[in-house]
Amino acid sequence: MYMSLKRSGFLVKHLVVGAIMCLSLSACDINHTSSKDHSSVSSNSAHEENLIKTSTSTKTLDYVAGRTFLPEENVDQTKKLSGTSLQYVGRYHTRISCKDAFADCESGEAEYILNLLPNGSAYWNVVHFGRVGSKDGAKSAAVNELCPSLNWTVDEKERELTIQCPLSNVNFYFNFDSNKRLVVNLEKLFYSDYGKNREFLEQNYFVPNQPYVLTKE
Repeated sequence: MYMSLKRSGFLVKHLVVGAIMCLSLSACDINHTSSKDHSSVSSNSAHEENLIKTSTSTKTLDYVAGRTFLPEENVDQTKKLSGTSLQYVGRYHTRISCKDAFADCESGEAEYILNLLPNGSAYWNVVHFGRVGSKDGAKSAAVNELCPSLNWTVDEKERELTIQCPLSNVNFYFNFDSNKRLVVNLEKLFYSDYGKNREFLEQNYFVPNQPYVLTKE
C-alpha cells in the first residue's frame, strides 16, 4: 500500500513537472512568434513610410519646382573653354510674370533659370510660383524634346552669349551689360539667321515680349 502511494506520488510529481515544461515552451513559442510578427509589422511600416515620403517628395517637386531641363548625359565633358569664357560660368535667373506667355504659366509668375556649365553645355529650369495650372509647362516640355541638349559660346569682343540648340539648328542670343548680367537680345533673336529663331519660337513656344535681364548668383 505504502509503495503504491509512493509510486503514485512519484508519477504525479513528474506529470506536474512535464506540464510546467510544456507550458513554458508554449509561452516561448508565442513570445517568439509575437516578436517576429512585431518585427515584420515594424519593417513593413517603415517600408510604407519610406514609400509615402518618396511619393510626397516627388509630387512636391513636380508641383512646386515646375519643369527641370537637364543636359543629356552624353554631352562631351572634355570640351574646354577659354579662361575668358570661364568667368561667365554660373547660374543666372530672372522673374517673369505669367501675363507674358513666355513664362508658360496661367497665373502668378515664374523664375527662369539659365545654367552655364564649364564644359560648354547649358540647361535651364522654370520654377512656377502661385497657383499651378493644368497647362503650365506644356510648351516648355515640347521645346525640351526639340532641344534635348544646349551649348553656349561667348564672343568677348561683342559681349555676346549665344545658346545653341544643335538638334533644331536654332540660336538664342544674349548680351552682357556692364554688370555682367545677361540681357535677351530681342532684335537678333527676331531677325538674325533668316528669322528661323523667331519662327521656331512662334511655332513651338512663345516669343518674349521684352528683353529680360538675368542676374548671376
